[in-house]
Amino acid sequence: MSEESAEERWYPSFRINSFPREPWCTDAQWACVLRDQQEHAEAKGIYLGLFQLLAAHLGFVCKCPLRACRRLRKCTGRRAEDDWSFPFKPFIPPCVPLDVEIVEKMRAGIRAETDRILALHEARGDG
Repeated sequence: MSEESAEERWYPSFRINSFPREPWCTDAQWACVLRDQQEHAEAKGIYLGLFQLLAAHLGFVCKCPLRACRRLRKCTGRRAEDDWSFPFKPFIPPCVPLDVEIVEKMRAGIRAETDRILALHEARGDG
């Protein structure tokens, strides 16, 4: 879980889902549930951030429907975070077509790069 403010993070934030606490849930259990929800929201933001970086790198921002992205040449767009009508849709910037083949290639690229970075850190003894 990150201690950074939203302005300091390189990735966007997602809303933390809230739901009522069950009466049988202890304080320790509830604290664990809340921590898990925060970590899950942060992980979703990181995944969207990776998609945004890759979308910019691949040039999707040049034809983005959002003027700010085109002007900055940096992907800052996002889709509705509650719309799961397409697999991973909240993680796919609006400049990326909702095409399974394109999205899967991007996901594979993100996984490969993440694996490469983790292997590098392990080799250095950073992890």
